[in-house]
Amino acid sequence: MPNNSNYRDSSPLSQISSTAGAVKGAIKAGKTISGATKGAALGPYGMIAGGLWENRKLIGKILAAAAFLFLLPVLYIMMLPTLIFGNDGLDAAPGDVLNNTTVIAQNIAETEAAISDILMDVHNEVLSDIQKDVDNLGDDCDYSISDPFADRIIYESSLVISQFCASENDYQEISLSKLKKILKKNAKKLFSYSVSTSTYEKTDEKTKKKVTITHYTYTVHYAGSEYFADTVFALSANQKATALEYAANLHLFLYDMVYQVKVNHSLVPGQTGLDAVELALTKLGTPYSQELRDQEGYFDCSSFTYWVYTQLGIALQADGVNTAAAQGRYIVQNGLAISVDNLAPGDLIFYSFETNNRYMNISHVAIYAGDGNVIDASSTSLEVVHRPIYNTDRIMLCGRPYSNQ
Repeated sequence: MPNNSNYRDSSPLSQISSTAGAVKGAIKAGKTISGATKGAALGPYGMIAGGLWENRKLIGKILAAAAFLFLLPVLYIMMLPTLIFGNDGLDAAPGDVLNNTTVIAQNIAETEAAISDILMDVHNEVLSDIQKDVDNLGDDCDYSISDPFADRIIYESSLVISQFCASENDYQEISLSKLKKILKKNAKKLFSYSVSTSTYEKTDEKTKKKVTITHYTYTVHYAGSEYFADTVFALSANQKATALEYAANLHLFLYDMVYQVKVNHSLVPGQTGLDAVELALTKLGTPYSQELRDQEGYFDCSSFTYWVYTQLGIALQADGVNTAAAQGRYIVQNGLAISVDNLAPGDLIFYSFETNNRYMNISHVAIYAGDGNVIDASSTSLEVVHRPIYNTDRIMLCGRPYSNQ
């Protein structure tokens, strides 16, 4: 967390957090060491982290420069948003929390549920405002409501958690209760609505005369992640950068708990995957364009994979969206995730090259073609290409969009 000389507790835990913040520029918020420690955060050095926590009142006295490199993995853990370790405050967390994935998962689930409830309350207040407007419409009017958020509000919980943690200078102030208070106070305009009108004629059943009807279309809008940063938490530029670093680290270490990704071992390769590769190969050389992705003769990465599987009767989309991140969400929601070690022709490979605040920070998707190759619409080659698999350290998710059991 950001350093604050007015901490009520100068425990080693806060010292470590402060040290982590001070050196994040040097080790780029853990990115330099994330490759070496990925998968180990809750494993090999779990006893170190647990011991550090249990002895947080004493260990500050023995921290020295010689021990700093030894503690780097622990420092990396402390670069995660601390709310995930204790919803009632960091000092109230159990001593083994750094080595207890169950507790961390429960904390995240509880936080997500609380955020969702508050956002839905704000959303419903907008619907109430719309209803008041509708009640005042005349007899020569009708209306419709376009509300993409009626059933579910899509938001990046890891980013919201990270932004909240980055907004607090005192780690002892970080708790779920305070997050809820801030959201209730400052998120009132997260949702809004606009109104458009059109007219049409219809025949009055009683008079048999044509009458002009004014149709009101109410559209619900969602301000998005920038609203959280700028308005809900009022982050400075430095705090925004810190929040993005927290979120990126949370994705790297804990995405399997945040998004509840479970490998489906019952999925076996089949003809559908081979057909997908055959179809993909027919589009080699097709120009790449994000702007023209929905026009015939052009693809970006996600419209390409979407087209391939649409030909096979599978709609790769979530909540009506077919971006790479939405396709990743589709894979997870439908229990179609596989391990990278079990890739077969036709499987999808999802990459994260940046913190983009989308699902798992997914920014690219490719089709595995077999024999260590992929087929994808490449933004660098500016066309659909067949090439060796690349950037394996950036793979976030793999999926088999079909089930052959």
